[in-house]
Amino acid sequence: MKIVIVGTGRIGSRHAVCFREACHEVVTVDPRGGADFGDVARVPASWSVDAWVIATPTAAHLRVLGEILRRCPDARVLLEKPACYPLEIADLQRMVRRYPRSRIVVNDVYGRSEVVRLFADSVRRLNGTDQMKKVTIEFTKNREFDVANGRFVDTQYGEAGYEYFHMLSILRAVLPTEVYQRYLRTLPDVVTPEMRVRTAAENLPDIELYASSAGVIGHADLAGFAFPASAAKQHIACSSIPYGMDLRYRFADVEFDSGRHVTLVFESQYGADPDYKNKHTVHIREAGSSQHVMVSGNHFNEALLLQLEQLRKAAEGASVLRLPEHRFLAGLSWATSTVLCHAI
Repeated sequence: MKIVIVGTGRIGSRHAVCFREACHEVVTVDPRGGADFGDVARVPASWSVDAWVIATPTAAHLRVLGEILRRCPDARVLLEKPACYPLEIADLQRMVRRYPRSRIVVNDVYGRSEVVRLFADSVRRLNGTDQMKKVTIEFTKNREFDVANGRFVDTQYGEAGYEYFHMLSILRAVLPTEVYQRYLRTLPDVVTPEMRVRTAAENLPDIELYASSAGVIGHADLAGFAFPASAAKQHIACSSIPYGMDLRYRFADVEFDSGRHVTLVFESQYGADPDYKNKHTVHIREAGSSQHVMVSGNHFNEALLLQLEQLRKAAEGASVLRLPEHRFLAGLSWATSTVLCHAI
């Protein structure tokens, strides 16, 4: 397939490497230079492009999408998340209606991950006889070094713009469809700036999503056991990831009424295996026994190739935009900004 990638920054470059390794023809576009073309208009109109990737900063997504669809109304487009900023959601919907033959998929790495599927299958199997009591998902890393260098600064979604799309993907995999949709329509009980989102409502398990870009660990007790390296254990036990350290504390835990836990831990081999970024574990724990499965693989690359195949097969007009999730996260951004304003 011939794939045109617009944006050659850190994420766009990862797209390019993945698709080239899979033997696709990749052409790059970036006005900053270093790409095959400076803008979409310079890509030869005679070319038959099989798929487009938009990996620019979020602020440019709608503009670039419009340029692609004006050139090719039935284009297949893989769009990096978030699809657009909160105030642009209506504009995105209008654009999709204006080009009804287009096929657009918002990148969903964790929703396409093999280890997430294994985790979700384990939860569903047990949920047949044991009720889900609580779901806790945490994605914590100290990103202060990245922020100091101009990365991971989202002025629209704020803290919710970094990890919460990924955490919602995992929650979507675990909950039945109607329960997940109910969750997105339910106002959380607690929303705090660091950012902790707790929801307790009828016909829902208790759900807590937590993320900290300052490296403040919220639930050391739920996944710290899965890390064999002493350095990782020490920092997790202290609930703090130091500045500049590349340890990421990312897990999803489902607790059942019986006390049983199913826990998915990403990159659990940190400090113990050079390939730790591609090693993840699923643990099933109950009184007196435990079992675990390790899954190896690059889920970023896996997701890209699966979604490329999804786009290739998609009928005209088939788009997956995840707009209810965008609206939910926009609401969290508004809630945290209100909390901060009141604190000031």
